[in-house]
Amino acid sequence: MTRSTGTSVIGRESTKSSMGSRSMVLLVVMVLLATACRAAATPAPSWPSDAIVVTARNLRFDTTQLLFKADTPSTLVLVNEDGDAHNIAIRTRSGFEGDLLFRFDPVAATTIAVPVGPLPKGTYFFLCEIHPSMSGTVFVY
Repeated sequence: MTRSTGTSVIGRESTKSSMGSRSMVLLVVMVLLATACRAAATPAPSWPSDAIVVTARNLRFDTTQLLFKADTPSTLVLVNEDGDAHNIAIRTRSGFEGDLLFRFDPVAATTIAVPVGPLPKGTYFFLCEIHPSMSGTVFVY
């Protein structure tokens, strides 16, 4: 009798241990699936990997310098996180004084990828035409 009671206790512990292992495996599988689903739900950018990306947030651009390769078509991406409309214009001089080299129509709360150039070698200026304090320098090398 002692033997059967001992076997019974060991059997229960073994069952508990086995159930614990299964629960752990199930938990790990669920975490991996959730992570994979989250990663799959994030869309890949719809622009080239060498695109110049500018983010507008709180009425500011996240950079004051843009770099382009001379005489090479590029892609400029505006990630507009503001509710306000923004655009980017590239001019030969600061403000609205210089000749217009590039621009796109203002967009609000969206991401837009637009082709730019090719631009000739030189130093230019960019700004949001609606909020001119959002500006910076363009270096084409």
